Amino acid sequence: MIYLDNAATTNYKPPEVIQAVNDCLTKYPFNPNRSGNKLSLELQQRLYETRRKLHLVFNNDSELHVAFTGGCTAALNLAILGTAQRGHIIITATEHNSVLRPVMQLKKKGYVEVSLAKPNERGTVTAEEIERLIRPDTYLVCVSHASNVTGTAQNLAEIGRVTRRRNVKLLADCAQSVGYLATDMEKCGVDMAAIGSHKGLHAMQGAGALIFTKRAIPRPISFGGTGTESHLYYQPSTIPDCLESGTLPCPAILSMNAGLDWWLSNWKHNRDVIAEMQGTILDGLKKIKGVTVYSQPNRSGIAAFNVGKRDSAEIADILSERYDISVRGGLQCAPLMHRFLGTLEQGVVRASVSCVTEKEECYSLLNAVELISKSSL
Repeated sequence: MIYLDNAATTNYKPPEVIQAVNDCLTKYPFNPNRSGNKLSLELQQRLYETRRKLHLVFNNDSELHVAFTGGCTAALNLAILGTAQRGHIIITATEHNSVLRPVMQLKKKGYVEVSLAKPNERGTVTAEEIERLIRPDTYLVCVSHASNVTGTAQNLAEIGRVTRRRNVKLLADCAQSVGYLATDMEKCGVDMAAIGSHKGLHAMQGAGALIFTKRAIPRPISFGGTGTESHLYYQPSTIPDCLESGTLPCPAILSMNAGLDWWLSNWKHNRDVIAEMQGTILDGLKKIKGVTVYSQPNRSGIAAFNVGKRDSAEIADILSERYDISVRGGLQCAPLMHRFLGTLEQGVVRASVSCVTEKEECYSLLNAVELISKSSL
């Protein structure tokens, strides 16, 4: 199979990541903070190392905190629901449902009003657009760092300068940017950054994190055992314990740890391969009659397109069944972006490369799309 659905989950897992998972399952089959044996304490230390690496990657600032979650969706829910107050939230048209749905749930309950920041013709949400929508009761701006539909990245630094000046919290959804784009939270004025580890960090599914500053400490949204202060009837207040109820997904977290190391050692090579493979696909798609391309070159390796007026899910099925090429059709859980693109009914076909994609695989996709397009004319 030719795998071009890396924006959903990267299929390549480095040996270091696989070894980290195996080590955790065989050497550390324990709950951290639940036992005092030597290996359990070693596991706690490995989790601390992972927090520290995230701390460094997102800026070595003593005020940063890291709370582990079950994925980026859980991290975004913690950020949005954990800082909720009565007032006004701004989201962008590039947001994934992991942002849209918790925000709209707050709106449904009557807690917040919501404004939508629209991208310009390049798919970029400008700082001016954000500032235009800020009101006296605005307390949160949510921005997808890189669109999971087209790959377009937003300028967090420009937006962050506005939100800091206006004393508004800035939440960055880094699901599609971590491992592809650097995020310096201090320089960019980001108060909360949500990540998952199974895309650009090439780790396994099941772990994410919310990295946040002292300006945006969320309240717990789930409650239970933390392994600490067990005499309390109520959730403890210690960070990050109060935000990490229950058993942590330790194998996935240690795979994140290894994925961070691997990414830091290989990001330049990975960036160059992704740029070359994505460029091959984008350039080729633009030459095929009847194909509409929605992506510009981007660091996340995404190429979004359609074949005539045909349903994107149908095209994705044909590519899979006839040509053994895996892509993603439909709305990619981002209906607002498709409304902006005018593809809400049709969706788009999303082909996404990775650092192990080969030129021959790109040509196979292009040949298949050309044949499909010819049959549609």
